[in-house]
Amino acid sequence: MNQLFRFGSILTVICLVATLVLAVTYEITKPKIEQYEKQEEERALLAIMPQADSFVKKSLDGIDYFESLRGNELIGYCVRVLGSGYSGYIRIIAGVDLNGVIQGVQILEHTETPGLGSRISEVRPGEKEPWFTAQFKGKQGKTVTLKRDIDAITGATISSRAVTDAVRNAVNDFLAKVNR
Repeated sequence: MNQLFRFGSILTVICLVATLVLAVTYEITKPKIEQYEKQEEERALLAIMPQADSFVKKSLDGIDYFESLRGNELIGYCVRVLGSGYSGYIRIIAGVDLNGVIQGVQILEHTETPGLGSRISEVRPGEKEPWFTAQFKGKQGKTVTLKRDIDAITGATISSRAVTDAVRNAVNDFLAKVNR
């Protein structure tokens, strides 16, 4: 009984130390991770709406978005999108002009299966942007559909559908709220 108590106490101390180290590491790296995510989002905004000079972050009924401005003129919106793929959530940002036409889609983060679903952000050799998301350009955001407007990734239909549905639904929700 005495030995059981001793081993239990040692294990408790080890767990407490490990928890403390993990918590301190998290707090130290948190600002750097947030800074990196902000820079990544800024790069995505410029890639989606290269004709914009600036972006103003806003929120409308729980939807986070950016107004895309050229000078003082509003030329479109970039909407944050969250989709649910095969292996987890997919963070996306989608840009639309004032008529609801998609100007670009960028995958910011995903946990899709390597070699299959991860191909949603794959850049082919010799190309500058992911081929899957490039298909969205020029499509009407309210009606964009997999297999009709967007070719699915072979073996990753769930991931393809997750991105397409998430973009369409987010654009529909956003445009319905902003045009009230």
